[in-house]
Amino acid sequence: MKTLVLALFSLLFVVGLGITPSQISSPSLGGAAFAKPAIGGTIESIDPAGLRVTIMTDSGQKESFPITKVSVLVGVIEGERVWCEMNEDGKVTKIVKATPVPEGSPATEPKG
Repeated sequence: MKTLVLALFSLLFVVGLGITPSQISSPSLGGAAFAKPAIGGTIESIDPAGLRVTIMTDSGQKESFPITKVSVLVGVIEGERVWCEMNEDGKVTKIVKATPVPEGSPATEPKG
């Protein structure tokens, strides 16, 4: 009996190593999609004709990103602090305005 349990566990372990995260989030496997990557920063420039937005990221680098469609830019202006959701192709699919931290509020402590 122990041999059978050990053999089944080993088989499940080997199969588990062969499954990648992209397969887990695949609708064909019934898995939920992982959270979309997001980039935070301040909008430096907007190019609706070229479908691009340039952002000064939180890490201090200026980066230009393609956007999926011009409607993503509706309601955002240069100088605003935002979060940009990206798709797997590296294009911005959604821009969300970041809520400013009120002055005098205590700083959050890092967790970990």
